[in-house]
Amino acid sequence: MQHHTGILTTWKDAKGFGFIKPAEGGNDLFVHIRDFGNIPRKPRVGDIISYQPLKDSNGRLRAADVQIAGVARRDRQTKQGLSAKTPHQQRPQHRRRSRLPSILSAAIIAVIMGAVTYNTLPGASAPAPSRYSQNAPADTSAAPIDNQRILQAYQTRQSNLQVSGSGVVVKLLQDDLDGSRHQRFILRLSSGITILIAHNIDLAPRIPSLREGDSVRFYGEYEWNDKGGVVHWTHSDPQGRHTGGWLEYNNKRYQ
Repeated sequence: MQHHTGILTTWKDAKGFGFIKPAEGGNDLFVHIRDFGNIPRKPRVGDIISYQPLKDSNGRLRAADVQIAGVARRDRQTKQGLSAKTPHQQRPQHRRRSRLPSILSAAIIAVIMGAVTYNTLPGASAPAPSRYSQNAPADTSAAPIDNQRILQAYQTRQSNLQVSGSGVVVKLLQDDLDGSRHQRFILRLSSGITILIAHNIDLAPRIPSLREGDSVRFYGEYEWNDKGGVVHWTHSDPQGRHTGGWLEYNNKRYQ
């Protein structure tokens, strides 16, 4: 399918979407962060975008298979880096082919021994999966409540963090209908700060009958702002490239 070109004229980083103005004219197209793939930086207004126009399940036109001009996806860089070998580099591998089985055996043994040693160390834990990992765990139900980590992220102005926590609803806001629809409300955490929850109700069920004073547990991605921050990605990623999030209310999971 032919790719089109346009300019990113709007980008809402806290909610992970924006709009592309096609170079050939016409209506702006909706674009979501997941359609960029695994890129080394966030999209920026003014980026030149290559994309394929597709219709979503509601018949609305949106951008897919999106790429920023001059910004390579990390997975493509890795593949190119592995394959970009000169004949000079490849010949020694051919000459040493007979030694390969013994080298592989030694490497496998070393990896196994290293894993055993690491797992027996006091306090050893497995590394956290990448936000865009294909192997990200589907079951995050055991995610511990960690309001203190969110407070530290706010104090140090960190973003793009997978966080879990709980809070009390202190204010209900109108749905954001610009692009993907989001149910919005503000929680006060036990640490004293407040955060905005932006829950995508095009991809996950709305929490019905939510009222001020209700308790809500959450698992999603934290973005810093001076008011306390925003938690979004409280839903499953249909393409499986982002760790799935959720909201929990009255012992029911919304994801």
